[in-house]
Amino acid sequence: MVDKKKTRKVVSKSKVENDIKDLEKHNLDDFSNQQNETTHKKVIYVRRKTYYAKRLCFWLLIFTISYISCIYFINKSFDYKDATTVKYQDKQDIDYKVYLKKNDFYESDYLDEDMLYVSSLIKNIDINFIYDFLIEKPISLDFDYKIMGNLVITSPNGNKNYFNKKYVLLDSKKASINNAYKYEIKENIKIDYDYYNNLASSFKTQYAVDTESYLNVYLEIDKKSKEDSQLEINDKSIASINIPLSQRSLEIKFDVPDTSDTKNVIINGELIFNNKIIILEVVIILIAIFSLVKIVKIIIKIKPKKTKYEKFIKKILKEYDRLIVETTTLFDENANIIKINKFEELLDVRDNLKLPVMHYNIEDGKRSYFYIKDNNDIYLFDLKAENLENEK
Repeated sequence: MVDKKKTRKVVSKSKVENDIKDLEKHNLDDFSNQQNETTHKKVIYVRRKTYYAKRLCFWLLIFTISYISCIYFINKSFDYKDATTVKYQDKQDIDYKVYLKKNDFYESDYLDEDMLYVSSLIKNIDINFIYDFLIEKPISLDFDYKIMGNLVITSPNGNKNYFNKKYVLLDSKKASINNAYKYEIKENIKIDYDYYNNLASSFKTQYAVDTESYLNVYLEIDKKSKEDSQLEINDKSIASINIPLSQRSLEIKFDVPDTSDTKNVIINGELIFNNKIIILEVVIILIAIFSLVKIVKIIIKIKPKKTKYEKFIKKILKEYDRLIVETTTLFDENANIIKINKFEELLDVRDNLKLPVMHYNIEDGKRSYFYIKDNNDIYLFDLKAENLENEK
């Protein structure tokens, strides 16, 4: 139990009455000074508010312009290029001349193509391979090509092979183009007809079998687009010529792809970035961030700060919500007033008496009464803002 005689300070009724009246009445001099001080503070407040309002409007304008510009330039900083189809051609041609041994009939040293030839008069066959690559858009491409000869000895109907052997007539060569529309390959090869004809005839004679034989000479071209190329091409082209062997007369035939055929390659869609606009976009974003920081700082400055009194009242009302009762009625002036120095001591009284703590707001933000009424006794804690501000 709280000892009323030792721990409580008894205050006369007239003293409390005067305290309350002091809040409502002031002498003319004090009132005049207070009015002047209030007016001065209002002028300073208005000026300060106007200053920060102008700054806030300025930075809000900067932020708005930056934000709109940012959205506008984002759309301008890149462009999407749709996928497109590009056509290209592999044009191939073969021409040849059949060079003859000395004879009593032909005055020329060679015969042109598309004729019948007497095999015993053939000295060699001069073959020209011509290849042209054409494309609608520039490309970077690597070529790898070679000329091969394939000696084939088959059954008369050609269903089965007796013998098959490949010869390298021209070693592999490499070539490349960079950002070009076309490329041409020309290669010449001479075929020693007697060498391959004797091989085929020897096989037929030695083993006494009916055979048909020929030498297939072909140009094989592998092409592949480079890693940095937008177009992706990876295919092979072959043009060939067939020279019959072990026959008294022969007709040379060749196999060349149709030059009118076209192939397609797809360029994938891609995003194209404008570096200059991206740099400008970064600068605008930095300006927007800077202006936003300024806006936040100004809002923090103009936002009213809570005083120690307001913080204390809020803390008490929050922590002891179940113990405190808000009231708009002040206790009787004739009651026995017992002043309490600390709110914690008032809580001790409440614990002993098991009575609620009443809260009466005298002046907003400046003064409050917290009291407990026990019959005619009033246990009063007088909370003043000025006392809290003076505390260290």
